[in-house]
Amino acid sequence: MWKRWLFRTILGVILLIAAGIFSLPWWFSPAQIEQLANRFLAPNYSIHLPKQWVLHPTGLQLAGFQLKSPQCTLADFQKIELNWWKLRHLNIENAVLDYDCLRQLPTDDQNKTSVNLTALLSSIPTSEFSIAHLQIKNTESITQRQLQSLFNSDIAANVRYDGGQLALALQGKAQSAVIFQHNSYLKPQNGQFLWQGQTDYQPTEQQDYHLQFSTELNNDLMALPQQGELKLDWNNAALPVKKGNAQLSWNGEEGQINAQDLVRNQPLLDVPVTFTPNGLEITWGKLYWTFDGYQPIKGFLGLNIQKPENAWLPLKTDLNIILQTFGKYGKGEIVISGKNGEIGGGEKLDSLKFDLKTIGDLRYNDNVAHTNLEYKVRGTFSEPWGIFSKGSLFKMDNIQPDSKVHLRLPLDDVIVGRYGLEGRLQATLQGNTPQFDALDLKLDGYGHEFIAGVKTVFDLRDEQQKLRSAEMRAANRWDWDIQGNMIWKALKTPVKINGVGFWQDDHIELNQLTVTSGNIHTAGVKMAPLSLQLKDRLRWDYVAEKIRGLAQAKTDWIEFDYGGRFVHPVFGVGIDGKSINNFNAAGALTAGTLGPLDVFAHYENQALTGNIAWKEQSADVFQTLFPQKWDWVIHQGSIKGATNFAINEKGVSMDGALTVSNGRISLPDGEIEGIKIHFPLHYHDFSLQANANDKIEFYADDIRMGALTMQRAKFNVHGNYPNNARKPLILSNVNVDLFDGNLSVDELRFPQKNAAVLNLQRIDLAKVLQMAQYNQIYMRGRVNARLPFWLNHKACLICHGSITQAGPLNIKLDEKVVKGLKAGGWTESILVDVIKNMNLNSFNAQLDLMPTGEMALAATVIGYNPDKKTHNPITLNYTHKENMFELWNMIDYGSQFEQNLEYRLYQRAEQ
Repeated sequence: MWKRWLFRTILGVILLIAAGIFSLPWWFSPAQIEQLANRFLAPNYSIHLPKQWVLHPTGLQLAGFQLKSPQCTLADFQKIELNWWKLRHLNIENAVLDYDCLRQLPTDDQNKTSVNLTALLSSIPTSEFSIAHLQIKNTESITQRQLQSLFNSDIAANVRYDGGQLALALQGKAQSAVIFQHNSYLKPQNGQFLWQGQTDYQPTEQQDYHLQFSTELNNDLMALPQQGELKLDWNNAALPVKKGNAQLSWNGEEGQINAQDLVRNQPLLDVPVTFTPNGLEITWGKLYWTFDGYQPIKGFLGLNIQKPENAWLPLKTDLNIILQTFGKYGKGEIVISGKNGEIGGGEKLDSLKFDLKTIGDLRYNDNVAHTNLEYKVRGTFSEPWGIFSKGSLFKMDNIQPDSKVHLRLPLDDVIVGRYGLEGRLQATLQGNTPQFDALDLKLDGYGHEFIAGVKTVFDLRDEQQKLRSAEMRAANRWDWDIQGNMIWKALKTPVKINGVGFWQDDHIELNQLTVTSGNIHTAGVKMAPLSLQLKDRLRWDYVAEKIRGLAQAKTDWIEFDYGGRFVHPVFGVGIDGKSINNFNAAGALTAGTLGPLDVFAHYENQALTGNIAWKEQSADVFQTLFPQKWDWVIHQGSIKGATNFAINEKGVSMDGALTVSNGRISLPDGEIEGIKIHFPLHYHDFSLQANANDKIEFYADDIRMGALTMQRAKFNVHGNYPNNARKPLILSNVNVDLFDGNLSVDELRFPQKNAAVLNLQRIDLAKVLQMAQYNQIYMRGRVNARLPFWLNHKACLICHGSITQAGPLNIKLDEKVVKGLKAGGWTESILVDVIKNMNLNSFNAQLDLMPTGEMALAATVIGYNPDKKTHNPITLNYTHKENMFELWNMIDYGSQFEQNLEYRLYQRAEQ
């Protein structure tokens, strides 16, 4: 209303001045004209003319004049020239209108008088009025960018009346480019007045608007036009509807509003309007929208607006809106309703008053939103605000095949202001995801001018306006505590979360965070409760796409089911990236003296990929990986390695290698020296894997196990662990120097399907007897053996093994044995004389070893006694049975005692 009042006031003042100048003699002074004009203005309003003007026969030149209200200068006009010869022409070079002053003008729609267009036009002489440069100042309170752009442009105005029609032309420029043009005319027609024209607005090259209008005005300008039509076309890529048109038409009491999306070629609005004597009524007008290009939304609008008698404001409103979704992504319905609303009330006729309810469900894809809201809308046109009533609640469910998440937002007493949300803000998240079960998280805190990232709805202050004193929170901020519990599926353990943070402007920040788990036991690994803490704030700038933070995870121990363990592992990690779903991580892992292991990783698309680099380090850091019951002690050696890894929904996978060099280990009954290990690390599908082209390689210079010593032992391993019949673990290329001979095994599978063959070549029998400390028989020479070997067999461990000589063999009995055998009788005496010293020409034996340790040996010996001149051949068939496990214990006892003593001394030295 104030805009029409302003137009009429300025136009009236200009016409008053022009009429005075046209009708009065030119010898009147500016002071007299000013005094006369101010008598016709409203109280406390005045114009101020300069002390002098320049009069000449054809016109008048004036330096300027001002129009003032009681509080401020409303308008300032400069360089005025009036020509009254022939066509009367008033030209103003510069005009400045104060927008803030205009807003302060009082309005009183209760006492408006009608404006008679016939009388108004008849009082205007044939004339032309121009403003070359119109500027509007103090527009900071206008928050809409497009209005700001228009109001801050350089506007040129021209009004021309030829006695038959009144023409208006406006043009706005910004940086010398035309962004706004308006052309319209008003003329009498069939007892009424036809007003029609068009407006073009193009604030940027990427957007433009075109408006055409035509309407028949009544002689009483305050009365509603009987008919008319408005058409708007727009093209703006930044809008949800990038290209479209809208049309409003009416004739008498009936009207229609239509809009079209020209990109999708779909309707947007189909709203019939009925004009009543004191308002208008819309009965279930239709609204259409296609969300995200796929999900159609249809709305029904019911609206009743009533104005008071003989005034425009305040308007009384009843509102009903039904929104329905339908399509392949789901169906739903929300109802927004309110009665006895008021627009334009209060002393300044600018207040708002609505009591509304929003109830219903909306479904989109896997999301279902539930609303049960009651809220009040209050304030003024320039400062509207709303408040939710107690019990107002917004809920949303996301249901997918592998997850179900429920979000709950209670909105009791939350205020929605011009600059955001105020009050206690809470959010509860419950359900399960692919990573977590029994998820229960709650954020609880207070918001101050918080906009939740929705910049299109709320006004934003500049940086200076956002500053606050130290006692107050910064604007656009939600401070909260986070607490919650869940079960971590992968580790099968409960997890508890506590933290403190805030959401401000375009970033979310965690200042404190502690995550603790319960005991962990999964996939052959046990772990003490795990703890994760922030070591520096975690900040996520989601608009600038920047996230950064520093955290530390630690536990007291990690233990493997076979008995090995890591002590006090600590993992410190820093993250740097774009978002919580896309970042780089770098850190170091230590466990006691183990490490540091340098870790570099990248997280994206719910997958963590990277590499671990392990610089060369003393092998004794692996001491805790040997169970205490083994009583193994690492004395020397070095270890290094590197591996790539990936962690995703399929699990953990690794590809790399570990290398052990110059290792030395003491065992309770032995020692291993000169250890070299090449361990290709391939972990996929929850198993260790080594392929045949890149096997695990083991080598040791010396191995001493009790009484048994071996040299230059080596073997390869490939296959899978854990293993099964389809994916076996294969020991191959076993080669050991033993008893000055050699032991080899081509292949041993776990689990076994076929017997593994132990091949012994050129075994020195003298060294065997020496190990066995067996002095009753002396044997010289070497043998070969082929022993089919089973690890787990009900019938035998060695089945039908064979032993053959590998060169000259000699067997000699001890003198004490000879004497003892001769004491048995004459036959024994003759036999002993023959065999007490024999050179063997042929030796063949068959060996079987039972699971109980019982050995059965059947041998055929052909030889001669070298002490006899005749060298007569001797053939013996010999069988022997003995428990080899008991024999080994007897042989190894003394050696074990000696080595255990030595081992205890080693242990003390290591402490």
